[in-house]
Amino acid sequence: MQTYTEKNTGQSVDLPVVAKPRSHSGVKPLGADLPDSEERILETVQRGIRAVARETKALREKGKIDLRTHSDEKSRILLDLSRLTKGVDIEALSPSVTSELLVLRKMLTENEHVLKQHLEAVREITELLSKAMLEAESDGTYAAGMTE
Repeated sequence: MQTYTEKNTGQSVDLPVVAKPRSHSGVKPLGADLPDSEERILETVQRGIRAVARETKALREKGKIDLRTHSDEKSRILLDLSRLTKGVDIEALSPSVTSELLVLRKMLTENEHVLKQHLEAVREITELLSKAMLEAESDGTYAAGMTE
């Protein structure tokens, strides 16, 4: 894992490290000279990885989280990625791009799991509050006819 600090917010996020190809013979490694289109795809995928990691970290910290902001950011990245990959043969992408896509897929799966837990907790709390409010407002007149 490598810690990445977002420039705008100062938030730090732990990201998996994907080894960059290195050259020991003076020859440029594969993936070192990506076409511009693949370089933009790679940059967008890496933005997605950082965004998903930030949201997952915030959800795990169980503090106050603005899901709308995170959702909007992920939506913008998905739109950018969709535009960049339109007409691109995904199977022909370089190994550096496909490995980052696999990292993003793994992180999205983990994010989905944590997000589901968070939403389930919110649902349970809402249900408890709703019951408490109904009981507080009730004078007991209709309580005998109610079933759970």
